[in-house]
Amino acid sequence: MAFLAGIANTLVLTVLAIALSTLIALVVALLCMSGDRLLGAIGWSYVEIFRNIPALLQIFVCYFVVLRALPAATDSLDLGGWMAINNRGIFLPAIGVGGGGALVEALGLAAAVAGAAIVLRHRARRWLVLLGVAAAALWALRWGTVTAPTLGRFGYESRWEISPELCALVLGLAVYNASYIAEIIRSGINAVPRGQWEAARALGFTPAQTLRRIVFPQALRVILPPMANAYLNVLKASSLGAAVAYPEVVSVMVGTTNNIVGRPIEIMALTLVTYLLISLLVAFIMHRIDRRVGRSAAL
Repeated sequence: MAFLAGIANTLVLTVLAIALSTLIALVVALLCMSGDRLLGAIGWSYVEIFRNIPALLQIFVCYFVVLRALPAATDSLDLGGWMAINNRGIFLPAIGVGGGGALVEALGLAAAVAGAAIVLRHRARRWLVLLGVAAAALWALRWGTVTAPTLGRFGYESRWEISPELCALVLGLAVYNASYIAEIIRSGINAVPRGQWEAARALGFTPAQTLRRIVFPQALRVILPPMANAYLNVLKASSLGAAVAYPEVVSVMVGTTNNIVGRPIEIMALTLVTYLLISLLVAFIMHRIDRRVGRSAAL
């Protein structure tokens, strides 16, 4: 169970860090390419500063400086009674199913993800999407339950809680890796021939429409292969969670479990194989996406 918990924590950290780093990198890349001297200077400064500071040091800054500056539990930032933020973490409202338990919640989440994948794969019409959203809303009103964080004797309590260690790791890894991903996105966009921009301008497209509809789909063919390497680096850097006592695979297996069991060779081998298998899975997913994007562009 400790091994499975470590894998789950590693995957949660990796997914959140990848999502946030990609979002930050997209904004930074657009700032660097904006043509405005001030915005460009901000974008280039971000890249040059954060990619030259070690990731572990940035995690320490987020954990020991940024998060410790938040108010204590008794003086938490209360957002309408539905969310609380303090130096012990972020407490979110718990969304569940009345009487269903964790299994029903997991099945509901899996069904929602599968439905979204089907809609995106088959490019369903807009009315089908709206119908699905309406059905989900009716289901939530009938069977769903939302529990707000409650203030107990030792601070806020909630089933959905983001710990300070997870916050620090997500912020540190996202800020660090975004500096590299921003360069990947910028290089991919610059690889698209300038004539594509000029042709779109001649057809009356705005710069935003040109980037979203014409340039960025072509740039994906150049962006995705190095992006896979960047995402793999995020996964492998998740092992830095042991430095702030976040219970990911290395911290749980090499630290806690090895101290109890006393079998370092087997535990090290299991940890290495785990990272190898997860890395191969991420590489396979990115390869499939790359092939699909390349096939779509060829058509």
